[in-house]
Amino acid sequence: MITFEEAYRIVTESSFRLGKEVVGLAEAAGRALTLPVKSDMDMPPWNKSAVDGYACRHADLGHELTVLETIAAGAMPEKEVTSGTCSRIMTGAAVPAGADYVFMLENSEELPDGRVRFTGRPGNDNIAKAGEDIMKDQTVLRAGRYIRPQDIAVLASVGATRVTVSCRPHVGVISTGNELVEPDHVPAGAQIRNSNSSQLLAQIARSGAIGRYYGIARDEEESITELMKKALAENDVLLISGGVSFGDFDLVPQVMRSLGLKIHFDQVAMQPGKPLTFCTGEKKAVFGLPGNPVSTFVQFEVMVRAFLDRMAGVTEHAPVLQMPIAADYSRKRAERLSWIPCTITAAGEAMPVEYHGSAHITSLSGAWGVITVPRGQSWIQKGETVSVRQI
Repeated sequence: MITFEEAYRIVTESSFRLGKEVVGLAEAAGRALTLPVKSDMDMPPWNKSAVDGYACRHADLGHELTVLETIAAGAMPEKEVTSGTCSRIMTGAAVPAGADYVFMLENSEELPDGRVRFTGRPGNDNIAKAGEDIMKDQTVLRAGRYIRPQDIAVLASVGATRVTVSCRPHVGVISTGNELVEPDHVPAGAQIRNSNSSQLLAQIARSGAIGRYYGIARDEEESITELMKKALAENDVLLISGGVSFGDFDLVPQVMRSLGLKIHFDQVAMQPGKPLTFCTGEKKAVFGLPGNPVSTFVQFEVMVRAFLDRMAGVTEHAPVLQMPIAADYSRKRAERLSWIPCTITAAGEAMPVEYHGSAHITSLSGAWGVITVPRGQSWIQKGETVSVRQI
């Protein structure tokens, strides 16, 4: 049995890169950016008004001003502001030459002769300067990150309608176990519904990869071998849940060996997920995940996702927050690194949720994240700082 840290190192160092492709803006969300994106222009491209009001010279704020024109957003000014004049201007419109201040409509008074007067107190000039947000040729998005919805707006703003991204990994999913039936079946006798595969496919989609389900393999070497061969031929990564422990019917490791895969480890000092198995072939990777759904979920998030990130060239890490724990926590055995589900209180504290073990999948539905409990630590006192990862 190896430590989590050693297993994580092996997994991430075993990753391999896929190719690149160019996609349009509509297909870019969730993809891994492989080339940096630069702006093709200054933003704003000219000084623009941040408010509806009047553009004038700061020196003229105490005077009655003649209105030269009205400047709408999308129209360029036609007249220069000079001493004793101003221009009515809308939010987002270009500030005319000569003006260095915009006072808001609510701080103005229209006089009977058509002139206007500033009635407020001088303060912020209410002008967004040219190039204030972005300069031409400035990098606006770095490579090695997933493109988020807010990044799409940035891409659109700089005219990057086509971007270079990593090809999406193809990930096969197999569940094993004679006791399993599909979710649309009513279990009979000792049967249980297969929740792992649906969960894994959702996690795969959230990670930006493409998942494909291959069904349930019976606890028979021939059945497992048949599905594994097909899934390996059609995918870059294969996830198998169940059959990786040390029982009489845990046949997955021997099938892995028979298919020529190299097993790097089959036990990790972590909870949940001790029997996690990882093996590789030529441009292939297989994760043998535990059968209990909490174990499967957590190991995807902390191990499989890290592997997929590196396949895509993503260098950003999932943020880990440091916050006080809301209640005392204890456990009987402390020889493994552990993750426990938690919520976040209104006071910004991590509160462990009711958790009965790795089969208690509903505990995750009520959780915001997981608290990391280091090896050797059996007691955490209320108020002590803990590491929390969002799930």
